[in-house]
Amino acid sequence: MAYLPNKKILFLIIFILLIFAGWFYFSDYKNKQIQYTADKEKSPLAVAPEQMNQLDKDTDGDGLKDWEELLWKTDPNKMDTDGDGTPDGEEINLGRNPLKAGPNDKISDKEDLVAQEKAVSDSNQNTVTAVYAKQFLTEYLSLKQQKGELTDEDKNNLVERLMNNIKTLAAADKYKISDLKISDDTSEDSIKKYAEEMKNIFVNESQKLVDVPMAFETLFKRIKEGNPDFQKTIISLNYSVDKHEELIKKLIVLAVPKEILKNHLEAINGLNNIKFAIKNMVLVPDDPIKAMMGKKLYDIEIQKVYISLNNMQSIFDKYEIYVF
Repeated sequence: MAYLPNKKILFLIIFILLIFAGWFYFSDYKNKQIQYTADKEKSPLAVAPEQMNQLDKDTDGDGLKDWEELLWKTDPNKMDTDGDGTPDGEEINLGRNPLKAGPNDKISDKEDLVAQEKAVSDSNQNTVTAVYAKQFLTEYLSLKQQKGELTDEDKNNLVERLMNNIKTLAAADKYKISDLKISDDTSEDSIKKYAEEMKNIFVNESQKLVDVPMAFETLFKRIKEGNPDFQKTIISLNYSVDKHEELIKKLIVLAVPKEILKNHLEAINGLNNIKFAIKNMVLVPDDPIKAMMGKKLYDIEIQKVYISLNNMQSIFDKYEIYVF
């Protein structure tokens, strides 16, 4: 008996990520008191109270949260899916099958184990999401067996542990000082020329860039809704990858004054890592957890780019040059 159908597990993970995306986005940065996000990029993934309430939603009032209904393959709009007179949540707490009319619908420990193993083995084990889904499902069923009826706190803690366990993708800086064109001219004119070129690249060219956080949120929502237009969003994000590559190529050929060399290099590496992050963010349809890991990397790297450009502007300020 397949209590945990593979096709719905991915939907569940996406549902959880959508609800907790804002919390996940801000969790590390809030603790570190990073102001960039608040000042420069108001993320559309910021979680709202009504989104958090979705986690507690029990549409049919049967004692099972809507996201739990996905696990048990019960109808979230029907209190008694199998029509035997006992609400779905009560049946599960009694160790009964909510998909089979009673009275002979007791779930054996063996059936529980088979259901769990089938759900995991049917998943695509080559994805990061499959690994996290296995952990989530195993912990959920283990907790149910230990406690029977789970409290709201138990369920919220279960989901938060899933989110806390999601790591950031590793990205090594690709470029070195030797890859740059270094200018020995330290005159004010040299700084002004460099500043003007940077303005053309970052201020003018940035107008053509995609709003990546907004596109990422849209991609999640469209997939959750079954909207085929999610492919257009993927195309848009891939376009952003190409635009970041163009920015990097333009920065590489610039003659960089020595005073600005370190910040220039940090900006290039940050943009290159952002490009890598976006490549992973488009994996939402097949590997949503890895896509979220890419989003977290994007947040980290875009902050690094912001800091490097802000440091450049501090140098420009000495010459009364305003770029960023």
